[in-house]
Amino acid sequence: MSDERAASQVELSKNRAALRAIDKQLDQNRQSYTSTNSTRLSEVQQDANQRFGLSTQESRSTALDAKILNKVSALGAEQASNLDKKGEVFIRHLKKRFGLAGDLGRIHWQRLGHEIEEAGVHMHVPSITFLLQDFVAQAPKEKKERKRKDRTVTEPVQTASTVTVEQLQEQAEDKAQVARMQKLQRVITQQCEAHGKVNIFHLLLHPTSFSQTVENFFDLSFLVKDGKAKIDSTRDGVYVYTAKPPEAEEYEKGLLKQQNILKLDYPMYVKLVDRWLSHDEPLLKSRDDHKSSQPAKKQK
Repeated sequence: MSDERAASQVELSKNRAALRAIDKQLDQNRQSYTSTNSTRLSEVQQDANQRFGLSTQESRSTALDAKILNKVSALGAEQASNLDKKGEVFIRHLKKRFGLAGDLGRIHWQRLGHEIEEAGVHMHVPSITFLLQDFVAQAPKEKKERKRKDRTVTEPVQTASTVTVEQLQEQAEDKAQVARMQKLQRVITQQCEAHGKVNIFHLLLHPTSFSQTVENFFDLSFLVKDGKAKIDSTRDGVYVYTAKPPEAEEYEKGLLKQQNILKLDYPMYVKLVDRWLSHDEPLLKSRDDHKSSQPAKKQK
């Protein structure tokens, strides 16, 4: 509450009574106000701040206001000391409440700042000038501008862009995947030219490497997505065919993209290898970056 007009004696008397009640509340509720989950100290300070305009019009109210501010500061320090001393616990609670959606490892600083501002939390106790009159900031000192020396540029400066280790690793992985997809597409084309189609399990399964098999399925999914290959099933198996990417006119005529989910775990991989590669060699040879994960042979 901020009144520039002179308050009556009745208003000043009511204001003093309210300030005394606030001071009494701080003494009687010390334990509950200093608990770590209480926000009453902030509410008490906001109540006193609303009466600041009346409190500055007489010395008794000003003294009561200063007394309340001193107690709130002392109780706030006591409340802070009640927090768990382990920094990891405090940071974990902070991230849980103010973490970004889907990424609790990062803090939403803007939302945290708004809540601190609404709660009336300050870094320091206001000085005596805040209690007696409005704060007037000192004018900043004028800085003398330094004249820059004119430099003759003979040619534009060229600097190399900075690349991190993570970016280099990502580029290497992307290049490796592109190379695998190109090789897979060549094998599909060769098999389809010779036989018209290729069995998907003969094409993608590797008899001793589960990880390479998973990568082969992953690479084929991108070829199908780009329209460079298609999959069809018959009574005797599932086959892969060469294809051309659809044109815009085909989408205008009603062609729709579809998604399918394929589940492949290690036990299923072992069964597929035993069924489809018991006597045949894999169409995609072993890669050097994959260690052998030989499926367990059935005991006869």
